[in-house]
Amino acid sequence: MKIKKPVLILLPVIAILANPAFSEKPLNDPYQILEMHFDAIGGLDRLKAQTTIYKEGKITIIGAGLEGTFKQWTERPLKLRQETDLKVVSEISGDNGEASWHVDANGKLLIRRDENTLKERRVRRLMSEYTYADPEAEYFTLTFEGVEKVNNKDCYVVKIKNTINKNIQKNFYDKSSFYLLKEIVTRPDNEHQVVYSDFRKVEGFVLPFKEAVKELPTNEAIAVEYALYELNPKIDAALFEPPSQDVEDFVFLNGESAEDIPFHYIEEHIYLPVNLNGKERLWVLDCGASVNVIDSSFAAELGLPFEGPVKGQGASGVIDFYFVTVPEYSLGAIEFEQQKVVALSFAPIFEKVLGMEVVGILGYDFLSRFVTKIDFAAQTISFYHPDHFEYKGKGTIFDSPLDGNMLSLPAKIDGEYSGRFRLDIGAPDIDFHYPYAKDHGLLERKGIDIMVGDAAGLTTARISQHKTIEVGDFVLKNPLIGTPHEQGTGSFAQETTIGNIGNSFLRNFIFFLDYDRQRVILERGDDFGKLFPRPKSGLQFHYNADNDVEVVFVSPNTPAHEAGFKKGDIIRTINGIGVEFYDGIIALRKLMREEAGTTYAIGIVRDGKRLDKRLTLRDLF
Repeated sequence: MKIKKPVLILLPVIAILANPAFSEKPLNDPYQILEMHFDAIGGLDRLKAQTTIYKEGKITIIGAGLEGTFKQWTERPLKLRQETDLKVVSEISGDNGEASWHVDANGKLLIRRDENTLKERRVRRLMSEYTYADPEAEYFTLTFEGVEKVNNKDCYVVKIKNTINKNIQKNFYDKSSFYLLKEIVTRPDNEHQVVYSDFRKVEGFVLPFKEAVKELPTNEAIAVEYALYELNPKIDAALFEPPSQDVEDFVFLNGESAEDIPFHYIEEHIYLPVNLNGKERLWVLDCGASVNVIDSSFAAELGLPFEGPVKGQGASGVIDFYFVTVPEYSLGAIEFEQQKVVALSFAPIFEKVLGMEVVGILGYDFLSRFVTKIDFAAQTISFYHPDHFEYKGKGTIFDSPLDGNMLSLPAKIDGEYSGRFRLDIGAPDIDFHYPYAKDHGLLERKGIDIMVGDAAGLTTARISQHKTIEVGDFVLKNPLIGTPHEQGTGSFAQETTIGNIGNSFLRNFIFFLDYDRQRVILERGDDFGKLFPRPKSGLQFHYNADNDVEVVFVSPNTPAHEAGFKKGDIIRTINGIGVEFYDGIIALRKLMREEAGTTYAIGIVRDGKRLDKRLTLRDLF
């Protein structure tokens, strides 16, 4: 599960009163529009002479009950520091001219060196130097997009494209005043919209004192009100540097590690017992979650106050979540101080799918503190303090710059489809993201349709068998890889990575997640290349509200479809034995992974009538 928190980057925008004469005749040359704009705000030379800016003001997340303050310092071309305090959460981000960095709500420092960030920084540098305004600019192309209204005012629309990344920026200039009234920056995975208003004079410039920000696809709405601008202030260079010490909000009770902790591996997920307020419950381990998550009902049971809601992204769509502060918690011989986490309702999903009580997700806020070693064959996990960890094994080390708090691996499918896949131990399978699948003709590939879901809801995907998957020198044959049927608005719609690598691949290895050094280490595990049991029925079932085993999806062209099962069927018996006498719904799924040719007599209830079905398993791939 991927949960993204809102991070506001307030871009410096400077506008100056325009000469009304500029509006007397229409323009269609984007460079002429920019020239008029620069002339109106005092001239390009004067803009370039403005090297530093300080701003402060109020920020409100609309509809969330969250508001606070922000401060921002910038020094052209790249240096930046922004402090955002929403009372319930505070974050700091910056750039010292050499690298971008971020300190999250729990004080964890991340140096951003992923490819997307490096390209963003390069574009930001060139934009701050006004390179895009030169018709002969090497990296930029400007086009006139016509006239559109912003707040009932006609605006010239200028589109700015570059050859460094895929970002497209549209600026909307008021035809009469030449103020910049709106800006849209479209990136592969999101869109940032800003409407500027309440223009006032500051030191001979006219600046917007209000911004209405909208983030897509989450539709998060943010209101920004400036209280102060300072132009060309003297700024201490140390302000742009990241903290010299990282947070250490945990302690090992025995030395500098906690090794060989047994974990529960159930239905392709890792579960660990966490003790919170004396209540020990199972939490799922998920490096695809960019924050720790607690079930909202469990948080309410503990009496934890909620702040929000705020928009985030799951795998399939947008979700609402709240911020809560959890008290000290422990996992075996590791104790954590209190942390800010996200609360949302997901425990009912585990109850429906697994019949298990799962109340939390251990994501980035947990895993980023350690070097984590996972041995799937032995079903053990170890945690090491990064300052005292030295790898001495013979595995392959992969550089893995964190992108959106997630590690990744370079992979190649069938010797043809290659790129970086997000590493996600909270996902059971390997999946292509929709944009990549669409661009490479994978959506129509033959396979078996299934239903998938997360906290954002349910969707469908197609599972196909491929020839190989290669990661470095490791090659696995006949992997099953999914493609979503719809793009949606969740993480499966992202373009910055081409897919997701989950546990059906990772369980072949002993592997290390090293967040501090931003790397992944793979060693061949004892189960490397093993053919694990696969579903052979095409039948998907969950517990319903009455605790009955209900069919929720029947895959076309599978034994379940041919046997006549339908969505909504209630399974009562298997081979004459009531389902209540089996060891839960997990045991029933294991029956559906038995040897091909195994036959079950299944008694169902449909529309109040008792029916008998005969289901014979077969290999689906």
